[in-house]
Amino acid sequence: MISVSRKLEVNPADGSEKIRLNRQQVWQGLVRKAENAVPYVEAITKCDIVEQQPERLIRQVVLHGETLRELILFFPEERVEFVRLSGHAKGLIRNIIEEDKDHSLVLRFTFDLVLDGVEPGSAKEAEFAAGMEQAYLDAVRTTLRRIREELSAQV
Repeated sequence: MISVSRKLEVNPADGSEKIRLNRQQVWQGLVRKAENAVPYVEAITKCDIVEQQPERLIRQVVLHGETLRELILFFPEERVEFVRLSGHAKGLIRNIIEEDKDHSLVLRFTFDLVLDGVEPGSAKEAEFAAGMEQAYLDAVRTTLRRIREELSAQV
């Protein structure tokens, strides 16, 4: 099993971001990303909602050319969980809104995935994990940037 957990500051202490995001704005952005990941995740080229209820949805996405089905669970203003139901990498991905020790807002992502047909602990698994970690860091940065762009366009 591949297990990774990383976090990014939502509002960097260096002041590099002109628009400071609050928890509600990040939450709303994560919901929009769950409903249509294409503008938020470069590797996703298609995203269709199969079923939707207030606390969850099922979507089908095309990620790196592979069609995947995901169950997405919403925990308002706390986290979004993506349960991979199909595809070669199955498991759980979480986007968690947290506060750091100094009360600054952070967005944590975690994933716990099992690769079909790949030996646990193998070089192939490690290579996949490293690539996914980098891709997911990029996706989180893109998500925060996209949320800021949407807010900027509203002004």
